[in-house]
Amino acid sequence: MKIGKKLATTVLVIFFLLPNITKAASIETGYDYQLYKNFENIGILIFPKDRIIKDLDLYVQQEGFNPVESGKAVMRFGFKNENQTFMMPKSVQEKHSMTRFIILQVIANQNMVVGIYDPQFGLTLPGPIYNLDGIKQNIPKTLNLFRKHLNKRETKRQILENYKNVILSNNNITTFQSRFMSKLH
Repeated sequence: MKIGKKLATTVLVIFFLLPNITKAASIETGYDYQLYKNFENIGILIFPKDRIIKDLDLYVQQEGFNPVESGKAVMRFGFKNENQTFMMPKSVQEKHSMTRFIILQVIANQNMVVGIYDPQFGLTLPGPIYNLDGIKQNIPKTLNLFRKHLNKRETKRQILENYKNVILSNNNITTFQSRFMSKLH
């Protein structure tokens, strides 16, 4: 009888208290983020927003990123569920069509921890701590890697689209080229 009561009490505690504790932890993080985006739909997410130093904000904007959204950061797993960190909600990521972005967590003394979110590699959380100079050296390298993958996809897409256009309008291209060339001579 006593074992049954203890079991029932334990089940009730787990049933009523545990979901409320985990729900509260996932909703309220205490961190606000600032999301920046460039014309390539690549993002830079910085949190906590109140620790963003002016030089970092200026640097990100000089690299062609504009602030697009801010809000409460949520704990999320990477693309392949391999790591987790705070970032923008999934709905915000989808709203801005971002599949690749850099995550900067500003910690004490203007130092930062970096994360990289990429569909091919998942969420990568390198170990080193960087200062602003280190961030300025490594962000262009990361962006070039992102662009390398984007260009491969876009090049394939453009070749297919151009191939269709050439087949559909082969005579028009020849006519246009011959008129253009005749004006040069």
